[in-house]
Amino acid sequence: MLNAIKRREELEAKITELETSLNILKQQLREEVEQEQHRDIDHLDEYLEEVVHRYGNLKDFWHIVGHELRERFARKKAAEQKKDTGV
Repeated sequence: MLNAIKRREELEAKITELETSLNILKQQLREEVEQEQHRDIDHLDEYLEEVVHRYGNLKDFWHIVGHELRERFARKKAAEQKKDTGV
């Protein structure tokens, strides 16, 4: 009987110790996440500048593509009209 009580008390002590360790780890994790968020916020301006820069490049690219496509379709249409008129 004494052994069973002692065993139960040991298990309860281990559980309490593990719960304490788990709470410490959870707190460390929360602090890490918070630090990461602060780092991300600190670099948010850099990220936004990069997005604006890339958007500008993409906008320029689409402008060039659109211009080239219009030229190609215009040449194709002119060639077809030339062919239809027999010139």
